[in-house]
Amino acid sequence: MPTNYDKISTLVDRLRILDSGLFQMMFHDDIPLVEFVFRMILDEPDLVCVDAKVEYRVINSLKEHDGVFDLHAAMKENKIDILEMQRNGRLVILFPRMEFYAALAFIAALNKGASYEQIPDVTVIFFTETDVFGKNLPKYTLGRSILETGEVVDTYLKIVCVNGAYEKTDTALGKLIHDFRQCNPNQLFHDNLRNKMRQVKYGKERKSMMTFTDSVWEEVRAEMRVELRDEVKREVKNEIRDEVKSEVKNEIRDEISQAVKIQLAQKMLARNLPLAEIAEDTELSIEQVRALQQNL
Repeated sequence: MPTNYDKISTLVDRLRILDSGLFQMMFHDDIPLVEFVFRMILDEPDLVCVDAKVEYRVINSLKEHDGVFDLHAAMKENKIDILEMQRNGRLVILFPRMEFYAALAFIAALNKGASYEQIPDVTVIFFTETDVFGKNLPKYTLGRSILETGEVVDTYLKIVCVNGAYEKTDTALGKLIHDFRQCNPNQLFHDNLRNKMRQVKYGKERKSMMTFTDSVWEEVRAEMRVELRDEVKREVKNEIRDEVKSEVKNEIRDEISQAVKIQLAQKMLARNLPLAEIAEDTELSIEQVRALQQNL
C-alpha cells in the first residue's frame, strides 16, 4: 500500500506550472524568470521587472474582502503586472473575478496622498486552463471601448486571458503555454523554465516542494472531509432507508399473506370442513382455526 510519502511524491511528479504549488515555488524570488514570462505573454521584449511577489495579499479595508494575487510584479515606467492561474474557466465566475482583482490592484498601487495621475498602468493576466472564449486563440485582450462608436479607449487597465488549452507551438506564446501544461521538465521548450522545474521538482528544492505539497494535501483532505460528511450522511441515510424499506415490505407481505390465509380458513369453516384439513391447507395452527370458528 502506498505511504503518504509515496502519494506526495507522486503528486509532485505530476505538478505542472499551471498548478499553484509548483507555480509558487518556481517564481518565488526569481525576478529574471518572472520578467521572462511577462515579456512572452505581453509580447513586450523590453519589459523590466523591479520587484515580484507570489501569493501577494491585498487588504481591502473597505469591505474586508481581501485578494491574493498568484504573482504580483512591479515593472519599470510605473507599471503593475499581475498573473493569476485560473483553473475554473466559467465566464460567470471569471468576469467578476477579473474586475475585482483589477480594482484591488489599483487600491494596492495608489498610496495615501498620491494623486490619480500617479496611478500605474495595470495589466491583470488570467492564465486559464480551458479556452474560455472558444475562439482557439492563444490569448484574448480585453479593453475598454465606446459602445456607440466601437472606438477603443486607452485606459490604465488591461485584462488579458491566456488560453491554457491552446496547442499550437509555432509562436513564442504557444511554446510558453505548452510548457505551462507539462509535468516532465524534458518536455519543455524553454531552458530557463526547464532548469527551474528540475531544480524544484528533483533538485535541492524537492524537499521544500514535498513539504509544501504535503501541507496542501492535508488541507485539501480536511476540506474534503467536511464536504464529504454531509454526502456520506445522505448515503448512510439512503442505505438505512433501503434496509427499513425492505423490512417494511416483508412485514406488509407477511400481513397480507396472513389476511389471505384467514379469509381462506373462514370460507372453509363456512363449508364445515374438518379443522385439521383447514389448518393444513392454510398453514394456520389448529388453535388459530378454532379461534376463527368461535368468532363466526
